[in-house]
Amino acid sequence: MSLHGNNQIGQNQSSSQVSIVIPTKNRYLLLLETIESIRRQTYANWETLVVDDGSTDETAAQMLALSKQEPRIRFIRRTQGNAGAPASRNVGVSHATGDYIIFLDSDDCLAPHCLEKRVAIMDNHPDLDFGVFACQVFCDRPGDRALLWNRETQDQENDLDRFLSLDVPWQTTSPIWKKEALQRLGSWDESLIIWQDWEFHLRALVKGLKYKRFAQLDCFWRMPVKERDSIGKKGITAEYLLSNEQLIADVYAMLSKAQLLNSYRRYLVAGLYFWLATQWSTYVKSTSEAVRVWSICREKNLVNDLEYWEGLVYFKVRRTRYIRRLAREYLSFRWPAYLMRQRHPVTLQNTPMSTQLA
Repeated sequence: MSLHGNNQIGQNQSSSQVSIVIPTKNRYLLLLETIESIRRQTYANWETLVVDDGSTDETAAQMLALSKQEPRIRFIRRTQGNAGAPASRNVGVSHATGDYIIFLDSDDCLAPHCLEKRVAIMDNHPDLDFGVFACQVFCDRPGDRALLWNRETQDQENDLDRFLSLDVPWQTTSPIWKKEALQRLGSWDESLIIWQDWEFHLRALVKGLKYKRFAQLDCFWRMPVKERDSIGKKGITAEYLLSNEQLIADVYAMLSKAQLLNSYRRYLVAGLYFWLATQWSTYVKSTSEAVRVWSICREKNLVNDLEYWEGLVYFKVRRTRYIRRLAREYLSFRWPAYLMRQRHPVTLQNTPMSTQLA
């Protein structure tokens, strides 16, 4: 699919306004591509809030000049508070005047029909708090990869369970939100170093916001490269992993409070702790931290005694690649698959479009 399409404004469009919130930092060339995809929309009633997180390149000059040409574009410079995309999105929402809100990253794009069709669908489903739409992966230009962000699983697994198992069913731009629904959901968590979108969408499901997924493909997610990093993203450090630990603990508490923890989801949360312990062992080379994190599973009764001791041995013996591989093969044979789920399974960002949206 190409960005180039019919950009004639429809004659009988809704009066609903869409606010598009874009956090950005030091990527003005990509940002200009993103904004151009908005200006090509077949739907006219939109506003774009570009929230700058301290850029030192030409972002400010470019956006100020562009906002003078196009009054629907508003440029906001943040000068205080937490850094990162979540804080910028919260600022954007606080300034938004639209009935609906879309979060768009500053290197991604919308298809020309995106806003028109999303608004029509949401207007026709007034009971929904948000709608979710299909997203295509691209590298340099929209349409250069015939891959979807993700797909429906064969057994139609519950979306909450898919988030918990790290098989993330949609990305940041896929939903369109009613502004009033966001007020009930609450702000983006500015304390998180990473996985903020995972937490935000998972929280919406736990709180019971009503939504529906639609097959319409209308947005494009740019695959990351080393030279082009995300706002506030850091490498896998102790700080990063401690942030993840707090997030998993918060999610566990959230599920418990909502009485959504069943035996399967307890295993999924245990899988998150197993993933985190593996990160400590692999990237920070800390067996003691891996053991400490894995011990949380026994404290919370997420695994039985045998599973706990098997995991404990696994983290204590994974000093060489050969032993690590043998130990993992043993656990793969002994444990349920969902206890050893890893981030980015084979479906995520690897779904040929021919298998979907027929």
